[in-house]
Amino acid sequence: MIFITSDLFFSDQLTKSSLFFLFFLSLTGLAALIISAFFDQKETKIILVSIFLVAELFLFSSFAGIIFSVSKKFRFMKSLMLSVLILFIIVLLVFIKVISFQDDRLIYESGNQKANSAVILGAAVWGGNRPSPVLKERINKGYEIYKKNLVTKLVLTGGGSPNELTEGEVSKNVLLKYGVAPENLILENQSGSTVEQIQFVRDSLYSAQNWKKIILVSDNFHLYRATEICRFNDINSDCIASDKELSPAGTITFCIKESFALIFFWMSGI
Repeated sequence: MIFITSDLFFSDQLTKSSLFFLFFLSLTGLAALIISAFFDQKETKIILVSIFLVAELFLFSSFAGIIFSVSKKFRFMKSLMLSVLILFIIVLLVFIKVISFQDDRLIYESGNQKANSAVILGAAVWGGNRPSPVLKERINKGYEIYKKNLVTKLVLTGGGSPNELTEGEVSKNVLLKYGVAPENLILENQSGSTVEQIQFVRDSLYSAQNWKKIILVSDNFHLYRATEICRFNDINSDCIASDKELSPAGTITFCIKESFALIFFWMSGI
């Protein structure tokens, strides 16, 4: 948390209203962060942590502008524009990393490298309990890894909406039709996010069964964040992308969303 230093607080070149605004903003951000710890609902946590992050970014920009400006005065619009510029640069750098990310398929081409399981990360389910094209390609890639004997287990993750099968259950049904033995399928059907899916793997499988490595299966734009979540949770993971092709516009859109999601995860762990 960035706090107002005593030198800036007592500077006669800062108006009392400016000082009050910055002090109030710092308290608001800190309060939002503390309150978020008392909520289990994901959406509420995201809103509260977002308030904290926005407050932090604006405070950092404001003090940077004050320190490096000639007048040493707080200017709201200048701080706002500086905040936007800093956010743009951060998102751009993360976006380049996400869109240029390469999976680990090459190290598995020889068939000598093995892992304990492939974790098929959930995606949308369509009407009639059908996997969406995105989920279907993830299932197919997981099945391909299984058939090559790179893993002995497939972990199927993802919750769902009421009155329909979950993402994990739909994946399981497809793989059973492909002929995968039921005992080699591990179902997780309660999660609502990638973080929750990987936490399930960590708590119920990776640590409990002393696994050494997993293979994450998802779209390429999603895998950088997924591997970062695994690293945060001390899970040794490789990743292999599905064969789902996206249009250039779709690729850019999904990578931008992933960039913001990744930054949010780094800052909040959500």
